[in-house]
Amino acid sequence: MSKKVKIEKQWTTAAGYEAEVLATPMGHRCGYVTVPDAHPCSSKDYGELDVDVHGGLTYGSGAQFGFDCAHLYDAKDPELMSDEYRKSYEKWPKFEECGTVKTLEFCVAECERLAAQLKEMA
Repeated sequence: MSKKVKIEKQWTTAAGYEAEVLATPMGHRCGYVTVPDAHPCSSKDYGELDVDVHGGLTYGSGAQFGFDCAHLYDAKDPELMSDEYRKSYEKWPKFEECGTVKTLEFCVAECERLAAQLKEMA
């Protein structure tokens, strides 16, 4: 199955940090913010950071921190699913889908919120 992700948006946040929203072939989005190497958080594990972002931080590598929208009550976006995944997904027995699709706009807003919190820690 293809593991390619699609970059939906890349931009500089209002806080001045680079950000991006990625779409996974499984139908979920992820958001990432990158701080400068000199930022005090760049040497910390993401689990050490006290930030409020959707689902909590689920990724940290060097100066990049991120969250995903693949939690309970985060529905898959059929528009993002790869053809391979969609075919497999339709065959699997599944629990009733619940939750909401986290849109590109939602993820951009969460990245902006994360960037503002990281800026306060600088």
